[in-house]
Amino acid sequence: MPRSPRAMMQTLVAIVLLVGFALIQQQFEASDTPAAARQEAQAAGARAQDRASPRADDAAAGAFDFYVLALSWSPTHCSSEAGQGRDDDLQCRSGRAYGFVAHGLWPQSARGWPSYCETEAPRRVPSAVMEVAMTVSPSRRLVQHQWEKHGTCSGLSPADYFRATARAVDALSVPKAFVQPSKPLATTADAVRDRFVAANPGLETSAVVVTCRRREIAEVRVCLDKALRPRACSAQVRRSHCGSREVRMLDVRGNWPRNGE
Repeated sequence: MPRSPRAMMQTLVAIVLLVGFALIQQQFEASDTPAAARQEAQAAGARAQDRASPRADDAAAGAFDFYVLALSWSPTHCSSEAGQGRDDDLQCRSGRAYGFVAHGLWPQSARGWPSYCETEAPRRVPSAVMEVAMTVSPSRRLVQHQWEKHGTCSGLSPADYFRATARAVDALSVPKAFVQPSKPLATTADAVRDRFVAANPGLETSAVVVTCRRREIAEVRVCLDKALRPRACSAQVRRSHCGSREVRMLDVRGNWPRNGE
């Protein structure tokens, strides 16, 4: 039975629509494929570049630009959760009131820093060296950690590395206001930096960075060349300076309570 003109028209419209949809889909697929290919190529290139780029951790021992001497403010450490360990007892609960102590002497590059370098030096700090190191860093665990992470990248032996740390600490004068404060001090990182500069002739503002932990002074960091002379810090190091906002320095104590005791 012959189909009616109306049915034939409906069939023709359906065919036209199907063909039209097929053509549109083909165009989208044709345009999307190069874009997707380009994106994947770009991602693959980025991954390859990342793999080819030298990482700080891959640096050879001794391959760095300058040092950062980091001095921690003991009251900030001892009053925090980080100072609750038994290994912190000498620094925080020995009866001796510590102020600034050496956190470490860190080899630094213009961008990033090397760490855990391969070296022929022993991984463990010898006991005789440990006793010397603890005169400026009163924690065996800290001393061992600083050697493994930073000292191995210095190109020095453990003895020479910690002697260099002690020399850098001894060469820096701590301002009198920060030696034995008996009550908390309201201050700013800028003010602490400026006091260190004033107390140390030849030390420039550009060589000193002061970091904070929440609303408390955490560390003073001084940039030194390989001969342990002050030099300007890199932009990356300067970014950790916490500026002009008001913070405090807790008073020094010989017996910081351990939580729960």
